[in-house]
Amino acid sequence: MPVEPTSEFDRRTVLAAAMGVTASAILPFPAGFGSDRHDSGIGFGMVTYLWGRDLALTPLLQACSVSGVSGVELRSTHAHGVEPSLDQRQREEVRGLITESGVKLVGLGSDERFDSPDPATLRSAIDATKSFLKLSHDLGGGGVKVKPDRFHEGVPRERTIEQIAASLREVGKYASDLDQEVRLEVHGGCSEPAVIRRIIEEADHPSVRVCWNCNARDLDAPGLEDNFRLLRPFFGDTLHVRELDSSDYPYRHLTRLLVESDWKGWMLLEAHSSPGPVEQRADDLRAQRLLHLEMLADAGRTREPRPLRIRTRRIESGIEVLAGETVLAATHLTPKGPILFPVNVPGAGCIVRRHPMATHPGESTDHPHHRSLWLAHGDVDGHDFWHDPDARVHLVSEKVLPSDEDSAVIEWNAEWRVGDDVVLVERRLMTFRATNGSGHVEFDITLAPPTGTVTFGDTKEGFFAIRLAPSLKVDGGPSARGRLENAEGSADRSAWGKRSSTMTIEGPLDGRLVRILLTDHPDNPRHPTWWHARTYGLVAANPFGIRAFEGGDSESGAMTVSADHPLRLRYGLDCHAF
Repeated sequence: MPVEPTSEFDRRTVLAAAMGVTASAILPFPAGFGSDRHDSGIGFGMVTYLWGRDLALTPLLQACSVSGVSGVELRSTHAHGVEPSLDQRQREEVRGLITESGVKLVGLGSDERFDSPDPATLRSAIDATKSFLKLSHDLGGGGVKVKPDRFHEGVPRERTIEQIAASLREVGKYASDLDQEVRLEVHGGCSEPAVIRRIIEEADHPSVRVCWNCNARDLDAPGLEDNFRLLRPFFGDTLHVRELDSSDYPYRHLTRLLVESDWKGWMLLEAHSSPGPVEQRADDLRAQRLLHLEMLADAGRTREPRPLRIRTRRIESGIEVLAGETVLAATHLTPKGPILFPVNVPGAGCIVRRHPMATHPGESTDHPHHRSLWLAHGDVDGHDFWHDPDARVHLVSEKVLPSDEDSAVIEWNAEWRVGDDVVLVERRLMTFRATNGSGHVEFDITLAPPTGTVTFGDTKEGFFAIRLAPSLKVDGGPSARGRLENAEGSADRSAWGKRSSTMTIEGPLDGRLVRILLTDHPDNPRHPTWWHARTYGLVAANPFGIRAFEGGDSESGAMTVSADHPLRLRYGLDCHAF
């Protein structure tokens, strides 16, 4: 007869032996680590795709128990072999193994879907779902995951929505009699949140619930918070996440939304990376569980903004601005002129593309004249300061001006030169502030020719510009998860060339949701400005490109300024990490 472990050390020894590792490799858990639910009511479990697909049931349950992962959704067709084909004796044995492990069977994950135009295929999916529901009931689980799944060519969308809803209503009635949930995963071609809501509302059965799935589409306009609120009333007991240390989705912000909305259920890890060796599986799961606990603790903290102390220090490339101990931004001299690089948001990371100043994995190298956060224009008395390497901004002086401890002010004096000829004289003041979780920069720019006049031509190529980090882009690469929206609600591609007082950029960055607000000052000439906003990552406020943006019949946006009447422009950059 096996010996029951009587202490934490004994438990670790027994479980470690079962996993083929030493007891010293199984570290003690934090208080409450392996408990059924966290104090918030949010438990942490796993979907056995992909990190559990190759494990038989006993090693799988042992890996969960060792790692403190207290719940599991068993996927169909995987090595653990928990399928509707199990007879009654086998079901009792499986239930016994699960009960003895101390791991909660949260439910079963089927691959059934209700979109097929073929009646026989549809009926087979409905009947198979009922079989999974009966199996989940017999094993002590709480429900079955299903999929919607896509729209088909030649079939009206409304008919597909009605069919999926009717199928869910039928299996929902069956589930209700077994005290089970039908969990509709937000998946496939029907994964647009508004479509899922239509399906759920039309299904109209209390046993049919939504399983949030952390899709890239969640971040599309109108944004994560609005999409979350659209479906939150229909959430069931489970939702799926990918690896919590992935930077492609704002898991910290999602966790905060769950806590704030008082959701009680299971956050289930559905890992998308290839699993490591079996002997490392428990360590990998444990690392994710610890991240889950840390995110819950972070979500429970009061998030009252508090000013951070701002200080500056000289570095080789310019002046570094620190918010607390974090680099908020730095001035950086490039061959084309001075820029801000990097630009960070406290609590997240760098909001700008690093190329061409530095290399970073996954970044594009197009448009090398796009340099972090910079000022340039494509037609200044016929000279192209946007592209032409011979049209440069020469930094004459850079200094830190006196300010209080909650801000820093840097002054630039510069000359816009073509060869040895000075076309423009610039004075720029940049005021930096920050709180825990936000950064703020105000730009006050004065431009004038040294003598006579100068004309800013009508071109889209300019003016106050930022090139975004890969995950903040709308498209143009596998990590692009961002969105653009102006003050009037024009989003993404439709925001290009439109006038607006603000441009909002939103997307995931280092596991947080980051929101950037670019502001055109009300006293700026031609406020609200036009925006050269591209979905591949360029966003620029441009008060000169009227005809370039609005078409050939529009008035020219060219503007002439003189030494006696300089041009003053002010812009704001506000970055928030949630």
